[in-house]
Amino acid sequence: MSEVPKATLYTFDGSVWASAPRLALVEKGYASSDIDIKTVDLVKAENFDPSYLRINSKGTVPTLVVPLLETTSAEVATKFRAITDTKAILEFLDKSRRASAVSGDEAAAPAPILAPATIEGKAVSDEIIRLVHDASVDPNFLLLGARSEAELNAAKGGLPGTFVTNRNNALLAHARELESGSASKAFDGSANPKSSAIHENLKKWYANKIESQALLTSAYVNGDAAAIAQLTQATTAGWKAVGETLAKLETVVQGPFALGDQISLADLHVIPWLARLGAVATGLTGDKDPLASLNAVLGASGGKVGEKVRGLWTNFSERPSFKTVYGDGLH
Repeated sequence: MSEVPKATLYTFDGSVWASAPRLALVEKGYASSDIDIKTVDLVKAENFDPSYLRINSKGTVPTLVVPLLETTSAEVATKFRAITDTKAILEFLDKSRRASAVSGDEAAAPAPILAPATIEGKAVSDEIIRLVHDASVDPNFLLLGARSEAELNAAKGGLPGTFVTNRNNALLAHARELESGSASKAFDGSANPKSSAIHENLKKWYANKIESQALLTSAYVNGDAAAIAQLTQATTAGWKAVGETLAKLETVVQGPFALGDQISLADLHVIPWLARLGAVATGLTGDKDPLASLNAVLGASGGKVGEKVRGLWTNFSERPSFKTVYGDGLH
């Protein structure tokens, strides 16, 4: 009897949103053999490689590639689909049964249901998830941002500087490769079919991505004064928005977890967001308590971590899933 094809999770240990499905895998009780895990190194800009864009045209992680149910029999070639939205990935993992349960392992503990059980609970969950995924409080931007030129200079010598430089170099290199046709070949998997259309699509994709990174590139790589001023202004506004979002979260988080006594999908979105902000703030202040560091960074704009949000963080940080994902440090 042929083995049922497995799903593959493309992830990176330092990714804020790829941490959400990693938490879910532990919380749902998936075994290490249930899903294949493949690392896409964002620091090396592997997510911009044409071969990865073939899987996820956004060039982001996480990506969950799952076999289509109707093609999992031995009689047909298995086909797959890629889920590239974090919210959708978590919902899929929550609905999917564990492989051990499917195979008849009676000793396997039933996986908890993380989706809200009521309409009211779903409305609160959706609002919490919307708040932490809003573009105004993007934790990836705040990792690379700087509130002053001094902060920017310090960031240039650390991970943010390496990240921005590597990303810019990779985008430029891939754009140049299009001239030889090697990038379109990697994307299509063949030397010719549809290569002209693929070539043009890739060319446009890299041009758009280079343009979208122009502010960071100009500030970090080129040292452009106007870009630095714009970056510092945007970063200050971002931290102010974080304070405002924390205040909103304080009104909707029910405690001890997001929706009450049991963890839910909402917690798996809030925790990675807080972890990234705490990690960034710790790097800026040197305080070992990430939430204290976050309060220190937010102090200038009047924002702070409320008691319910702090309680959520404290309670969740004791869970095995948190220790699995963040055992080597926040990211």
